[in-house]
Amino acid sequence: MAPCLTLNPRRADSPAPPWLTLRRGFAFTPPLENHMKHNILLTGALMAAYDDTTGPLPGMIAGGQSDEYLTDVAVDAMQNDDEFITPTAFPIVQVENEAGKIKVWDRGSLIRPEMRLHSYGDRPVVGGYKTKKASYDTEHYSLQKNIAPSDVAASRRDPMRPMADAATYLAGQARLNLDLRYASTAFHEDAGWAWRYQGVTGNPNRAADTPEFLQLDQPGANPAELIRGRIERFRRFTGKKPNLLQVGVDVYASLVFNEDITDRVKYVQRGVADIDLLASFFDVPRVQIVSGVVNDAEEGQDDNIDYICDPKGMLLMYVAPNPSRETPSAGYTFNWENLYRAFEGDQERILNELALIRRGYNAETGNRWVQVHTAASSNIVAPDLGMWFSDVVSTSQSDW
Repeated sequence: MAPCLTLNPRRADSPAPPWLTLRRGFAFTPPLENHMKHNILLTGALMAAYDDTTGPLPGMIAGGQSDEYLTDVAVDAMQNDDEFITPTAFPIVQVENEAGKIKVWDRGSLIRPEMRLHSYGDRPVVGGYKTKKASYDTEHYSLQKNIAPSDVAASRRDPMRPMADAATYLAGQARLNLDLRYASTAFHEDAGWAWRYQGVTGNPNRAADTPEFLQLDQPGANPAELIRGRIERFRRFTGKKPNLLQVGVDVYASLVFNEDITDRVKYVQRGVADIDLLASFFDVPRVQIVSGVVNDAEEGQDDNIDYICDPKGMLLMYVAPNPSRETPSAGYTFNWENLYRAFEGDQERILNELALIRRGYNAETGNRWVQVHTAASSNIVAPDLGMWFSDVVSTSQSDW
């Protein structure tokens, strides 16, 4: 039996918001006050009909229509979206339960030699590794877009267009929601990473493993020396070489114009320090620019659009290429697989299977509807496998 969803159709006279505005986006199953992690107000015209509701799902379209067209539209809109960071940051692990326990890894457990000389007739020593326990909670978020009969009538030449537009809008909201939750977990100073460094405008402390470094947009700054040096320290104390460097937009802009980097790449084919060249320059397999934006203004107020992730921050991590609960990684994104299986009717998985998109028809109102659901949680599971850098640069490129 399909679970109940705590949302009702939006009023027909309520205008739909721009895709960027999360505050008019997701309604979620648990109480609202328990999940205000991003200081985004989820109230207003679109949300008015979603708050404090307990109604069941509207009736499905009879006949089981295929959703391949809608899914293709949503996937096409998002598959080339380089700003969607959640699927390519922490590896995704499918879980059967909404919440549960996870292992948190100790830095030295996997690089401590435990094998012993084996004598004839003896049993091998029993090995193991030290872990602690923590919890994950996937949190079910959802959003519905209604399509009135008048919308379908106005699109006679392309009757699927209103649903395609709704699917694209909902996919964008799901992407925005997932990235906000990832950023609140991992991409900030107080995330809980074991290694934290602070940029300064001049005269950084040169003591061993000092938490200070010269900001990368200051005269004399050497980005390669800083990042390659931290990579080597990372490898020395964890046994893992970092394989992902996430940089805020201000950090990336500074690196592109850094004299040391531009001087070294000016003879290559493109002559531009793009992310592939930066990855090679810093000896890290992947460099990712975290550049998504969000509008967190309340309805009726002036827009307050800002970056989802700290534009002056930088995060260096080791993430497992083959994820499992028994493999150390800076973090994992746990996806509640059984929730998606419980739904019935016309539906498809999108956004690297992190979201479920559905469609149906309400016979009482004549409205068609499209829904999107997410039930994922980004968690840090090995704090030692991440290095956080604050105030990497002093200037903001977007203020020019």
